[in-house]
Amino acid sequence: MRSNFESPLKIVKGAVRAHGRFDWDVGESESLVSVSISQKQNKVAGMATSPQKFEKPRKTWTLDIHPGYTDKKYKREFTSGPANAVGIVCAMGSDVRVFLWSQEVELEL
Repeated sequence: MRSNFESPLKIVKGAVRAHGRFDWDVGESESLVSVSISQKQNKVAGMATSPQKFEKPRKTWTLDIHPGYTDKKYKREFTSGPANAVGIVCAMGSDVRVFLWSQEVELEL
């Protein structure tokens, strides 16, 4: 399994709408996706995990990441600009494989 973030990522109702494409390997039939987004300049971060599995042959995934942590001196919201994104895909089928990646992304309102 392989994936990545398709930057820029939109901010929708305060949440970052992260999305990407699946690149399924032989023997994989379903997967779970977890994503973490952080903006150091705003001292805000959030995480989300897919509530249900994605099944092959689905080609794309989407998750909304709400701000979950922030320094008290800052607003608890994502804003337009650069961000760090980390993704984890747990692909299951004839075996269980974990794919992890990190990527610089751009957030847009």
